[in-house]
Amino acid sequence: MRHGAVIVLSLSLFGCAAVFRGTKDKVNVESTPPGAEATRAGRTLGVTPMQIEVERSGLTQVTLTKSGFEDHNGVVKKQMNPAWLTLDILTCVFPVALCIPIIVDALTGAWYDVDHRYVATMKPGTAGATVAAAATGDAIVIGPTTTSTPAPAGPPTDMSESERKATARAAFLEGVKLHEAGNCAEALPRLEAAQKFFSAPTHLLHIAQCQAASGKLVESAETYETLVRAPLAKDGPEVFRQAQDEGKRELAQLKPRIPTLRVQITPAPSALSSLVVKLNGNAMPNEVLGIARPVNPGKYKVTVWAAGYKEASDTVDVGEGTPKAVELKLSK
Repeated sequence: MRHGAVIVLSLSLFGCAAVFRGTKDKVNVESTPPGAEATRAGRTLGVTPMQIEVERSGLTQVTLTKSGFEDHNGVVKKQMNPAWLTLDILTCVFPVALCIPIIVDALTGAWYDVDHRYVATMKPGTAGATVAAAATGDAIVIGPTTTSTPAPAGPPTDMSESERKATARAAFLEGVKLHEAGNCAEALPRLEAAQKFFSAPTHLLHIAQCQAASGKLVESAETYETLVRAPLAKDGPEVFRQAQDEGKRELAQLKPRIPTLRVQITPAPSALSSLVVKLNGNAMPNEVLGIARPVNPGKYKVTVWAAGYKEASDTVDVGEGTPKAVELKLSK
């Protein structure tokens, strides 16, 4: 009898559903492709796939962003569980105190079931800026794993051609002076500014040379490719043609210096669920697994995780002109 009174009192004070199932539930947040970072109320939660805890009540909005993909906005599905609602109604007969569970469960959302899995399929496109997490509530903001420098905007539209050329010339001359002094860190922004205001083969040549001197061999090769493929006017300055010819020679010398890194995983990626591969903490597209892709020289840490398996990692030093491979075997 005494135990029964305790149960009745507990239900009257806390709510029937709230007592037995709680006011929160866990949700597995996944994205295709995976590897997005998540924050909530300014606090970092981790990367997808991941598990979060949400309130049964209220609206749980989810925003997923990833470099190279359109932003995804959605809401975690919740639905009322009629069994718990019926139980609360049936207990609200006598005494009156037993009607309290209806009020408590209604306020806490304990009647509601939460879908345990939220999956977002992201569309290729341009990602918007990462949205700041809400100060309260269940808003989740998932941002890209890396912060890439946006492509520089073109010169102001109200500038005349003469103004653009003069600005580009001034920036180029300062950049070349710094480049010749061996200060590529300060030379690059000036050379890139010159190219922004007026595209010229001479600008691209010095940009590529500075990138190579800074160890950015992959970026340098791409700049050289842009240079050597640029169409030149027949009556254009001879210095432009000389810059392009020099770029062709230097690109041929640069290519053998670019190392490659191949990441291979066992079991095969096609047999794994929610696979996440990171290179120095940055998400790596699963489509490049098994491919010897060009990378800049340096030290790389490869981390792999998949549903049902333990995390595996390895570190490798990649030198100029050397092919490297990392083979990771996942275990349960």
